Amino acid sequence: MDNKIARNLSLRHFRAFVHVAECGSFSRAATVMAISQPALTLSIQQFEDIVGVPLLLRTTRSVSVTAQGEELLPKAQAILREVDAAILSARASAERQDNRIRIAALPSVAIRVLPKAIRSYAALAPDVTVHTQDDNGRGVETQVLNGAADFGISNIWSNTPDLSFRPFIRDRMGLICRADHDLAGRDTPLRWSCLADLSFVGMAEDTGISRLTRDRDALPESVRNPDFTVLTISALVGLVENGTAVTALPALAAPDYLNPSLVYRPLSGPVLYRELQLIAPRSRPLSGAAQAFLRHLLDSGPSLSASFSDHTVEAIHPED
Repeated sequence: MDNKIARNLSLRHFRAFVHVAECGSFSRAATVMAISQPALTLSIQQFEDIVGVPLLLRTTRSVSVTAQGEELLPKAQAILREVDAAILSARASAERQDNRIRIAALPSVAIRVLPKAIRSYAALAPDVTVHTQDDNGRGVETQVLNGAADFGISNIWSNTPDLSFRPFIRDRMGLICRADHDLAGRDTPLRWSCLADLSFVGMAEDTGISRLTRDRDALPESVRNPDFTVLTISALVGLVENGTAVTALPALAAPDYLNPSLVYRPLSGPVLYRELQLIAPRSRPLSGAAQAFLRHLLDSGPSLSASFSDHTVEAIHPED
């Protein structure tokens, strides 16, 4: 297209020509376009000057299309249909994007907390879809920082100033052992000191769970310097399940609900909690849907926590 034509031509000219041709009247076309008749007339004059040929024949009583106008009309109509379709598609895509929430979460949260919250939220906002991606603490923060997730749920990993952290829920550390282990059937509360002479399997240092027990002088040496160190919960469960060792996990991460051969018992002396945060980026605002679901999570914290027995999972209040 000639540069001069490209600079001077606009969709306004196409719409003016198509509406006048379809209406057969300047006044009716002006009404349809919600503009004044002089403004419409000016647009037609400019369009004809750009095209270089007359497109409409005007009489005092009627308007008709010239031969050149007849040739141009279907092409102009097709251009406008394409533009309108592209705009509608972009709007629909934006609406779908606005109604999609992406959450990065620790595996235990993705399995035991989010499904309940998503089900309860679906009744309030059926058009919203929630996608979850499980990751470790470092990965959750990374997903939120790079935009792969709208927000995340994890314990604090780096405390970076680029992220905001809002307390959500906390789950208590407890013993994980076989159901036939001596400690599993004790009637009295269990203390960390009960693990002093036992073979213990701990999580690798590059995990949030390890940070809960590392360098805690009040804990037994067997816990602070375990006989076995693993990177995944599945490896940890394997060692516990075959009787090689015992371990300690936060209540939400406890595999007892999946594996009846294992039990979870809360530990005290000291009582340790893993504190989970709602993690959001400071550099970009959350979508309306993400903000609404985040508020729903905060409001649902007490009811979500109450579904776990023995107060092993608790909503965190600002004063906690």
